[in-house]
Amino acid sequence: MAAKKKEDNKDLLKLKKQLSNGELSPLYLFYGEETFLKDMYVKRVADLVPDGGFPEFNHIRLEGADIPFSEYDDAWEGFPMMTDKKLIHIKDSGIFRIKTDKEDDYTLDDIKAFWTEKLKRISEDNVVIFDESIMDKRSALYKAAAKAGTVVEFNYMTEANLVTWVVKQCLDAKKKMSKQNAYYLISLCDPGLNNINNELQKLFDFCGEEIYKSDIDRVVSKSIQVVVFKLTDAIMTGDARAAAATLMDLKNTDKDAFPLIYLMFSNFEKLLRAKLMRGAPQGEIAAKLGVSVYVTRKYIDNAAGFSVDSLVWMVRRIAEIDLAIKEGRIEEWAALEQYVTECIWRARKNAS
Repeated sequence: MAAKKKEDNKDLLKLKKQLSNGELSPLYLFYGEETFLKDMYVKRVADLVPDGGFPEFNHIRLEGADIPFSEYDDAWEGFPMMTDKKLIHIKDSGIFRIKTDKEDDYTLDDIKAFWTEKLKRISEDNVVIFDESIMDKRSALYKAAAKAGTVVEFNYMTEANLVTWVVKQCLDAKKKMSKQNAYYLISLCDPGLNNINNELQKLFDFCGEEIYKSDIDRVVSKSIQVVVFKLTDAIMTGDARAAAATLMDLKNTDKDAFPLIYLMFSNFEKLLRAKLMRGAPQGEIAAKLGVSVYVTRKYIDNAAGFSVDSLVWMVRRIAEIDLAIKEGRIEEWAALEQYVTECIWRARKNAS
């Protein structure tokens, strides 16, 4: 995991150097979970390709997996108008993912042959950006793109880098926030700079020169996962009053109970995995759980408060509750409240 992060940083540093020097690759392949950074660098590349007053000819955007080959041919082969280069921004083409044998009008071999030829022959007049959501790095087309240009994977930032980023955003907005409060802010938000940035903008509008923890509590919308963690904490400590208050808050948001039951299942399943992987590197656990490293620490800490037997029971019990709901034997909110009560009893029994 450390080696992979180092390689990711190397790719991003290469991209930053190119853009700083105004030197563009003929092709860019951007992908990864951190869409805020991905979108930012798509814009930075685009800003270095003047549209010459004819954006419809010089800044071409093609989106989706159902674009016919003829449209790509027109974009690829056409000359820029009144400028040296044109930009071709291709979003979510899907050509770098695992495919079925036949997709729409083209076979897998058709797609591979078409794009293999295109990636071998990129005009010096073109700057092509592939902006992808799904990626299979084992594919031949991925390797061809890496050979033809610059490939960057945009991963979620580490916890330390997120804190630094938040503090910098505050300074840029002429606001102050301590590192401790920056960490508290990111702990309340879903992963991704888009989510954190949205909450920051609300804080900038609401707060004075300095942003305090009390401001964050008043303004920031807590992610549903954070609320589920809060409920898990109450279960772990056997605090029935805190659990009831959290459930009441959830009820008052008019949310359906069934998705929350599923989130509880997902949460306890991840806790069980983290418990069974105790002692493994945090990055390895994060990869297995499919969550960011800074969220993983919360799973590891919470897992320490439960026995393996308790977590296994909590996961299995939800399957039974799910069946009872589907058979109409219990209403969803009643099922969730009953489940939380049973879990608290189980946690108290385990602690005694």
